[in-house]
Parts: sequence; structure tokens; C-alpha cells
Amino acid sequence: MEYNNLSKLVKKVLKTDQSGNTTMPSRREMTSKIFAFIMLIPGIASIVMTVTSEGGESIFFAISASFFLSISILLFGRKSRLEFNGTEKQLNLKTALWGCFQKSKIVVPFDTLSFELSSIGAQGPYQIKFVDQLYEFKQYTDAKMFISFLYTKYNTTAVETISDWPNKTPIRFAQSELYNSPQVTHDSHDSQKANSNSHLEDEDFNSEDLVFIEIWDRKSLIKLSLPFFVFTAIAGLVKYGVL
Repeated sequence: MEYNNLSKLVKKVLKTDQSGNTTMPSRREMTSKIFAFIMLIPGIASIVMTVTSEGGESIFFAISASFFLSISILLFGRKSRLEFNGTEKQLNLKTALWGCFQKSKIVVPFDTLSFELSSIGAQGPYQIKFVDQLYEFKQYTDAKMFISFLYTKYNTTAVETISDWPNKTPIRFAQSELYNSPQVTHDSHDSQKANSNSHLEDEDFNSEDLVFIEIWDRKSLIKLSLPFFVFTAIAGLVKYGVL
């Protein structure tokens, strides 16, 4: 499958560099971007409070603004992308900070890399898991196209848990289907389930539905909320003259 044959949605996730390698944002990069936007909120609020406050309060909010905005700038410049290196036949993780401090490390060679396709509900959305990454597509065809492209270009393995959940079944790619949607193998006892999901084969490949990348768990959300409560408490103590 050629890159130009991919849907617009898949192209938003998969990019090709000058060397012809395929790159995509990692969970770490997406987490950094979201935290960068979140840090803008207290940063901008602190700027407003700096202008409207006087004396010690103004100094405190000026320091807070510098702190939050500095973190936001650093996080916006943090890059962490997965690179499918066809020459070295391995998946690399490339990191950088505003174009500096560039590093690259091997994640896994292609001969041990496997993609797993699963469905959350009877009609999706559909999740793709590999290494420590999790990508979610609303449309079946986009998820299968994503796997088909990487499977054919880098000779990886692919399994699915849709036809015989929770068992993992290898995805069989017919040569005639590599330019469309790859076919999932079905056993005879799965024929009824296959018929109920037959509408998936007719999905539009140019769907503009969003793709989601799982970036945090419950612990991450708790950690994210802690700075807000801490700085809110400190601001209250400063306002009422306790500090």
C-alpha cells in the first residue's frame, strides 16, 4: 500500500520524513502538548492578577506567571516521535527539545513488533495497540488501513480480537486487499458475527472522524489536578495575609 492511498485521517497520524521512514506522535508527545495548554491557564490568570494586584501579591503572581509560562513553553517544544526505520528494520523513539538535545533509542525490532486490533463495542470504536502505545479510531476502515500500511511496508505482524474475543487471531492480508481494507480471518462458528458486522466493509475511507491517543491513566489525572489545588491554596493564603 502506498502512502498516497491512505485516508486523510490516517495521514494526519502517519507522516513520512526525507529518508522515507514513517513517523508518528507518541503518547508522551501528546501528553506534553496537553499539559502545555493546561499550564497556559494558570499562567495567563497569574498575568491578569499581577496587573490588578499590588505589593506582595503582585510579586507572587508575577513569579507564578513566569513559572507556569516557562513550563508551557518547554512542553510545547518537546518532541517525542516514533520512527519506523526501514533501513535498520526497527522502531525508534526520537526525542528533542525545540530542535536541541536530540536523542534516539531503539524501542523494538520489526521482527518482534506486533499490532493488535480490538473493538470496544459491537460497532467500534477500534483500538490499535503496539509496544506501550494505544491509538483509537472511530471507523473500522481507518484502523485497518493504518495496520495494513505498516504491515506491508515494514513486514510486521498483526492480530485481532474482534472475530474470536478474547483470543488473538492473525490478520490475513490477501494480495488483492492490500490497497483496500485487509480481511480478518473468521472461523465457521463466527459466521453469524461476521454477518452482523458486514457493514464495516462499506465504510468510507475518507471519513474525517477523529483519532484518539490514550495519553494518561487515573494516576496521571490525579497528579495533574494537584498543582491547581496547591497554588489556589497558596494564593488564598497570600490574599488574606497569612503568608
